[in-house]
This record gives sequence, structure tokens and C-alpha cells, in this order.
Amino acid sequence: MPIRWRPMLIAAAWGWACAASAQIDIAWRLEHTRTVLMEPVRATLRISNYTGADLDLTPNGNARLRFDVEDQPTSTVPETGRPALQKGVIIPDGETREVQADLLPAYRIVRGQTYMVRPVLETGGRVFEGRRLALEVQPGLILLERTTGMPGNGSARDLSLRLIHRGRADHVFFRIDNPDTGFCLGTYDLGQVIRFFEPRLELDAERVFHVLHQTAPDRFVHSRFDYDGMPLGTVFYAGQMGQIRLARDDDGRVAVTGGTAYVEDPGRPGVLTAPALPPSHPYNTTIGELPLKGRPRAPAEPASRRAPVRPAGGSTGEAVTW
Repeated sequence: MPIRWRPMLIAAAWGWACAASAQIDIAWRLEHTRTVLMEPVRATLRISNYTGADLDLTPNGNARLRFDVEDQPTSTVPETGRPALQKGVIIPDGETREVQADLLPAYRIVRGQTYMVRPVLETGGRVFEGRRLALEVQPGLILLERTTGMPGNGSARDLSLRLIHRGRADHVFFRIDNPDTGFCLGTYDLGQVIRFFEPRLELDAERVFHVLHQTAPDRFVHSRFDYDGMPLGTVFYAGQMGQIRLARDDDGRVAVTGGTAYVEDPGRPGVLTAPALPPSHPYNTTIGELPLKGRPRAPAEPASRRAPVRPAGGSTGEAVTW
């Protein structure tokens, strides 16, 4: 091959590679780059299609989206066979769509370590990749552990409250496992936590789990989960640390006492308003200096009755007696 043709061939190859890589653009992010073990690993992807044909990301479509999850520089974790996409989507040519994915059910992320993750889209024999992101998975600091039920018949549950630091704040998580099958039934972020109040965990007579934790100096959160780990609701309370608690009545029902629940603002649906707290000082206070204890202070003498102050140094010419 003549030498003069080589620069032209290199430029043509470079142009073809740039055109091929520009046919599909993948921009994506992880919802959290630091997670607790067995928490959902959610990702949001924006896929732009410039291939000249529609991209069908349904199970029987012409394109497939997967992820490379590296636990070591030379190995990837195996897939479970379940899809990472929450639902299939069709991306018309020349358009961009946003898709949601959860890596936890699709890949065996079962160890606390740092993983390197990148999306891979395959279509028409070509592969298009997104950028690599680091995913830090932590087992979490265990604040509380408890086991309920009888093992061996499927009714046992291992419960734990775990803490990790992310987003410049501590977050507490509720995790529920079935020890008979070895499966985690769910791990849920209960929100920010401050460590002045020890979290509470109770099981009521209807097999509902109750968690109470402190999220601000005067704010507490009451979370409920059924026996299989499904969330049942969350209620915010205003209260004081020494008074609010989870109480059980004679029938085995569990409720929050010593606090006042937040209510929905009637003028703004979906917005919660804090209840008015009682005053911290029940007595009337006055502005000014309080009198000293003991003998009462004598009233001040009027200025007109005070003796004149003589200038120092005997400047008036009077004799000074020592």
C-alpha cells in the first residue's frame, strides 16, 4: 500500500468509529453511589437513538440493555436472569427516552465492597457503552438486631436496623430476612437519623413491625412494615426525647405515645405541617436584670438629694486634713 494512502485510511477509520459511537448516546447516573447491602441499586439512564431505526428494549425486541458489574478488575458478577429494566421501552429514531433500572435483582451484589458499573446496549451486532461509575456497598453499622417467630416453619424473621453515612448525613435502614430460605425480604431507607434517641422496634399482635427513630431535635418518624417486609406507611411526630415512645396496650396493639402527629396542610395537599409545641417555660418572664437573692436592694436615692462630689486635689483652696 502506498504510504500516501495511510493518513487517508486512518482518518476514514477514525471518522467511522466516531460516527458509530455517536449513533447511540448513553448518559446515566446512580441514585446513590453509596448504599447499604441489599438495598435497591437504582439507576436512571437517558438513551438517545440516532441509528436510523427504532430501538425496542422489550424482552423480544431488537436491543438489549445490560450492565457490567465488576467486583474485581478482571471479573464481573454473574447475572440472576431477571431483567434490570423496570419496564420495557421503545425509543424511536432521533429521539431520547429516560429509563429506570434496578441492578439488585438482576446481579448478584451480595458482598460489601466497591463495584465498578457501566451500562452496555447491544443492537444489530454492535455494542454501545456508558461511562463507568463506582458503587460502594457497605454492610452498615448494626444499631439493633432481633429475631421473631419459630425457625424451620417459614415464620421466622431476622430484623435489623443499620446505619450508613451518605449525603453528609447518617441514614438508618430497616432490613428483614427469612432465615429459613436465606433471602432478604427487603431493605428500606427510613431517612436521616440523629443518635440522641435509641431507635425502637416492636411487633404488634397483627404481625406488623413498628420502627420509631429520631430525625431532628423535635421530630420523630414512625414506620410500619408487614411480616413479609412490605411498607405500610410512615407518620411524622413532634415530641421530646424523654416522652415519646412506642407503647403496647392490653390487646397487643402498638402505637406512638408522648408525641403529636404532623397533619396535612388543607391549603396545600401533600404538604405536612408541624403541630404547635407547648411553651418550654410555663411562667411569665420579664425583661431586665433579676434581683439578687437574700436581702432586698435599697431603692436608689434621687439625684437632687445626693451630696456633691468634690474635685480631687484640693483645687478649691480648702485645707486638707490627714
